[in-house]
Amino acid sequence: LYAAKPTSEEANMLTIGHQVVRPGRHWGDSEVTIPVPEELETVPGIPTTGREVDWYAREYPLETMNITERASRDWSNTLRDLHAEMREIRKEHDKLNSNLIMAARATAEMDPTAEPTGEDISQLVKDKARQLGYLEVGITAYDPRYDYKSKRGFTVLPHAICLCYEQDFEPTQTIPSVDAE
Repeated sequence: LYAAKPTSEEANMLTIGHQVVRPGRHWGDSEVTIPVPEELETVPGIPTTGREVDWYAREYPLETMNITERASRDWSNTLRDLHAEMREIRKEHDKLNSNLIMAARATAEMDPTAEPTGEDISQLVKDKARQLGYLEVGITAYDPRYDYKSKRGFTVLPHAICLCYEQDFEPTQTIPSVDAE
């Protein structure tokens, strides 16, 4: 017996290797299942070579855009300040950030106020971040090789909480503008 020849549509279909289940876009939404074709399967995570990361961290250390792109930031702030609504948005943004920076400075070296219970609160942290509107939340070991050059030595905790907040693409392409803010 001979198998039937596959149709062109069947021949073009990819074989699914596994599925990834992610939370819905907003807190409380149904989970989303993403089929991953075998052709796209790799090792979990982001493959890195320790020697290369060490070399780049030493030779080309990361730096905040507030320093490396200062002229661009000054130029865009000048444009924003020409428009009353944008100027007010920027002032509000600077005011909110200033409060966060001052709070971080005031609490950076505070010791915890509660005794550890041994309870794993990772899921509680992730759930709270999702409730606050973050699309993806992860907790990982902190790697000082990725510190900004101007902030080296600032972080003393062993873990980092990584957050992803979705933005609409189209408004970001109009920066600087009110829509982009």
